[in-house]
Amino acid sequence: MNMNIAMIKRNTLMLSMGLFFSQPIYAAGTLDGVAKIFPGKTPLLFTTGVLSKSDEVQLEFVRKDGKEQCCTKASIEKEIRLGPDDFVTDAMDNRDMHVYGLKLSKSLAYPDPFIGIAVIGENVNVQAKGAQYLITDEKLTSTVSTCYSQEGMHVIRREGKKKLSHLYISLGYDVEPTCPKKM
Repeated sequence: MNMNIAMIKRNTLMLSMGLFFSQPIYAAGTLDGVAKIFPGKTPLLFTTGVLSKSDEVQLEFVRKDGKEQCCTKASIEKEIRLGPDDFVTDAMDNRDMHVYGLKLSKSLAYPDPFIGIAVIGENVNVQAKGAQYLITDEKLTSTVSTCYSQEGMHVIRREGKKKLSHLYISLGYDVEPTCPKKM
């Protein structure tokens, strides 16, 4: 009988440690995502998080004059299946990606398709700082930046030099690479 109790305790400890180490530590406060906004279609959010309708989402968007700006708020309508033309991955930890249809808090008038950053979390402050966004939540301050490889966009979040997340979305066509050789 004592052997069974010891085995249960050991297995419980191992399961607890496995769950703890399988989740990024920063994820409790803020999640990253990729926003895909195409005129005439439901705006989409790609993220590794399992979200609910009550989660707060902020999206980068493009003004009428074509300049990127942060941020507009959006609410989650429902989780949807990844479309056949959508290839989005967690390039750092290979976690499963989830796709959500969004409802924007205000109408955007930019006529062309746009793909940008998304930040998910409560009490998160997002500010443009040059080519990056400064993300401040209750746990830490980090930066999110984007760059392009041969045919996709990378969204990379860092705390100082430490990489916290790295999402990749294929654009389906060649673009001028802007990413550094070492990411």
